[in-house]
Amino acid sequence: MYVYIQSCLMINQEKHEEQLGEIAADLKAKIRELETQISPLQEHLGVLRVQLDLIERALGARSAPVSGSAQPPSKGTSRSGVSDRVFEIIRDAGRPLHVTEIKSQYVARGFTIPGQGNESNLLVYIVRDSRFSRVAKGTYSLTDQGANPKIPNKPKTKRRRRRKP
Repeated sequence: MYVYIQSCLMINQEKHEEQLGEIAADLKAKIRELETQISPLQEHLGVLRVQLDLIERALGARSAPVSGSAQPPSKGTSRSGVSDRVFEIIRDAGRPLHVTEIKSQYVARGFTIPGQGNESNLLVYIVRDSRFSRVAKGTYSLTDQGANPKIPNKPKTKRRRRRKP
């Protein structure tokens, strides 16, 4: 009797394995069919995303504030874009500006500061560009503004050292 039960179980197990094999083959066929249907949709989705990106860029360029500059807006990398915007800010001011003033005017014009969005992120672009010169600690002017003399630093006062008893 034990052998009979065991053989019945094996037969049932073989039937189940066959049924599971058929189900797996059906599922694989359905997956292949869906993949062939999905690939054109994915290509179309990629094209639509590119078009949307171009439209958003065009809208962003239109909504950017217009300055009275004679120069066309920079089409270069973001690095030159940040430097060009800082150049316009200092040029419009007509005087050397401190980094905090540059940052506040940069943000007020609707631009976003790359990185963490603080003054040091702007300084990276200012220091690397030869159009800017440092006239005092944290204060920068345009290099071609020769009329602006260097702003002298505060004279350092000598500190007296205390003698140890």
